[in-house]
Amino acid sequence: MAKEELRGYLYVLAATTLWGVSSVVAKSLFTFGIPPAALILIRLTLSVLILLFVFLCFNRSRLIIPMREVPYFIIFGCLGLATSQFTYYFTISKINIGLGLLIQYCAAIWITFYALWFQKEPLSKWKIFSLFLAFIGCYLALGGYRIDLLRQNGVGILSGLACSFFVAFQTLYGEKMLTRHHPWTTIFYGFGFGAIAVGFFVSPVQIVTGGYSLKMWMAFFYIAIFQTLIPFGLYLHGIDRIRATRASITSAWEIISGALSAYVVLGEMLYPLQIMGGVAVLVAIILLQIEKERTAPSSSFSIRQKEKPSPLSSSRVPS
Repeated sequence: MAKEELRGYLYVLAATTLWGVSSVVAKSLFTFGIPPAALILIRLTLSVLILLFVFLCFNRSRLIIPMREVPYFIIFGCLGLATSQFTYYFTISKINIGLGLLIQYCAAIWITFYALWFQKEPLSKWKIFSLFLAFIGCYLALGGYRIDLLRQNGVGILSGLACSFFVAFQTLYGEKMLTRHHPWTTIFYGFGFGAIAVGFFVSPVQIVTGGYSLKMWMAFFYIAIFQTLIPFGLYLHGIDRIRATRASITSAWEIISGALSAYVVLGEMLYPLQIMGGVAVLVAIILLQIEKERTAPSSSFSIRQKEKPSPLSSSRVPS
């Protein structure tokens, strides 16, 4: 395994561990009356301000992007980052963290459908089996065998499915952005435009004048740093080196770390059949990604490295 690939796997594992553990902090804040949308605005805004300070002090070049790229960052920030984060927070405010994470990772199924429909990938027997296994697993994990569970978790399940769709979009679009921009630049502008979008629905003035205690603001900064800046940076650096397909397989660790953290801290539990369904979904996701890995393109890091002109070559543009 190449050194950059090993780093990519370690980045993704560290990112998903932080995401899984930090979800418990976010859900705890909901019990204190913090709405999911308000927490998203706080999370994104604080992250942007921290990044802006770091860039101004150490690397201002990260702030420079061509004007023609602004619409792409707006789409990535609004339809990718902001929407996926809001639907995820709303989901775990309604159902268990482990179940919410499991539904979120069904994004791999959406990505497979995208590849089949738009990229005209062949529908192999393994893909058919994996999709069938995923649907059976989702049926069990979501409690389809018990009407009371479906009624109790209905809103959270629908929100989770929406979240998985937007996570798929975020992954595909984010990988495309990384072929042209540094991960931290992508995060900064994605978060910035995402915060602006959420600001249309949640008043920043109400948050500033909300009278939150020092402990609450410490929790907000924890969310901004350890559930947002650091893990997103690590994850995008990971995708940059090992591609979205391998990152999707490795990031399934978030489901385990999140479910274990929720069990230890919040006492959340899943029924045995739900756990079996979750395992089936994880196996299906891994099989789908392994199948896709065979035809996956080079990583964004490799693409950018190849595009860098050799120091021995002429800088003259050929006519």
